[in-house]
Formats: sequence, C-alpha cells, structure tokens
Amino acid sequence: MPSSQSFWSYQLGTAWRNSRALPAAARTRAMATFARQLASRHHSASGSPMVGTAVSADDKLTVLVLNHKRPQNVGQIARYVLRNGFVGRMIVSNNSQAYAMSDFVDVQDPRLLLIDQPTPSGVGISFELARQYPSRYYLRIDDDIFLHPAQLQWVYWNLRQAPQRTHGIFGASFSAVKDPAQGWPFEHTRNVTAPVDILNGLFAFTDEHLTEYFRLCGLLGITDQRTLMNGEDIVLSGAGTRRAMVHHIGPIWECASEASPGVALHQSRPGFYEERWRLYSELQRIKPLAVEGA
Repeated sequence: MPSSQSFWSYQLGTAWRNSRALPAAARTRAMATFARQLASRHHSASGSPMVGTAVSADDKLTVLVLNHKRPQNVGQIARYVLRNGFVGRMIVSNNSQAYAMSDFVDVQDPRLLLIDQPTPSGVGISFELARQYPSRYYLRIDDDIFLHPAQLQWVYWNLRQAPQRTHGIFGASFSAVKDPAQGWPFEHTRNVTAPVDILNGLFAFTDEHLTEYFRLCGLLGITDQRTLMNGEDIVLSGAGTRRAMVHHIGPIWECASEASPGVALHQSRPGFYEERWRLYSELQRIKPLAVEGA
C-alpha cells in the first residue's frame, strides 16, 4: 500500500474512533473539521520553500526518528523534515521486525537513512545512533509529531544560539505543591517559551550534550541503550549546563493516536511514572541544575 494512502487512512480512522462518544451530527462535523485541518497542514508543510542550503556541512542538523508502532507517519515526517536544507542527515530506526521501513517511506533523498533493527530495541538506541553518526547538532523527534519546516528551523536556530541548553517544544516542570507519593508531580508545559525540567517528544541537542548524556547514564547505572525503554528524555534534559528550554513555535500538529492506549508508551507501560520519578530524583542528586534567576 502506498505510504500516502496508509498515512491518511490511519489519521482519519484514528480520529473517527477518538470521536465515538460524540453524537452523530457533532461527530460528523468534528471529522470534517479534522480532515480540512489535515489537508491544510500538509499542503503548507509540503509546499514550504527550501531554506538553509547555505549552512556549512559542519553545522548541519542530524535528525533522528524512532519508529515503534506508527510506520504510517514516518514518510510524512521525513517529507517535511527534508524540506530544510540545513538538515544534513535524517536517520529512521525501525523497531519492528514485521516489515521493512521502506514499505512505508517512499521519499527519495540521499540524506535519508532507513535502518531496520534486527531485534527489538528501546528508546535509548537513538543516542547510540547519534554517536555512530557524528554531528555537531542533533534533533530527535517522536513519530507522532509533524513539524512544519519553519518550526524545525526555529528550534534549530535556538539550539545554535543557546548551545548550553537542550531545546524542545513541550515538556514538564516540577510542581512543589504536588506530592510525588500521590502521582506524577509535574505540570505539562507547552505553547510558551520557558525553561523546563524535562523535555518531551522532541529534543534538540549538541555533540557536547550527547557526551554528557552518556556520562550521566554511566552514573545512573544505565549501561545498555538498546534496552532503555523509559527516561532517556529525563537524562538528556539534564545534559546541559542550564535547564532545558521549550519554545512557542505555533500550533503543533500531533498524530491522532498520540495518546492512544497500546500505542503511546505512557498509556501502556506498567509503572511508567514511578519509574520516571526514581530516575529524575537520582539525576537531581547527581547533577541539579539551578532554577533561572536563583
């Protein structure tokens, strides 16, 4: 099946299932609105002019995407990412052994590298790949986020302007009024430009951050990136000399299945937040980053 057909049917089918609690008329209106937004976002992103071709090879961005359960999305993500000339390489790591990534990605670009993993691997493999393909600047994006090329350009520019931090588009900020014993003590942060404690979904980082990430992993007892299934974002967020920063880059186009049970990791992994709290607490003991203005 062509990847474009698979992508559109996946988005529309998931949105239809998500709206099943609505009355029939409201559900139909919601789907019509969703379909118009989908088409508008696609035409805007795919028609964006190529920018950043004059960026030197040493300063170009390496983009990493991990496919776990959304292969229908990856071709579209690649299509939008590669609209930017400042992207020097894009690496897609396919965690499934049931199909080849080329079955879903029909983009032809010499910068694109598709890797079918021979065995299942955890989220930490993205940093192993980053180390295997050296670059000055990196960006890892989840397989449920579709950035407009101009949005990617803004994140890349901020990374270059402030390389002491890791950067992203949304994250989590610790809340002193929440009790960790009663649940995840963080507030989701998005649609602002502000420092956060943990980045989520998208991580822009430098080669120095990558080196520090592996140093911190060693101190935390994380020895095998391929088996790391949770918390890599926490460690990377602490890899700078200042707190991570999220940026307000306009409306974020997310996959219709971004919170679906059985697809989204936080909905399907037992003890997900307890595991994250233990890791965050240990990282704060090892390397606390000062609160801005303190």
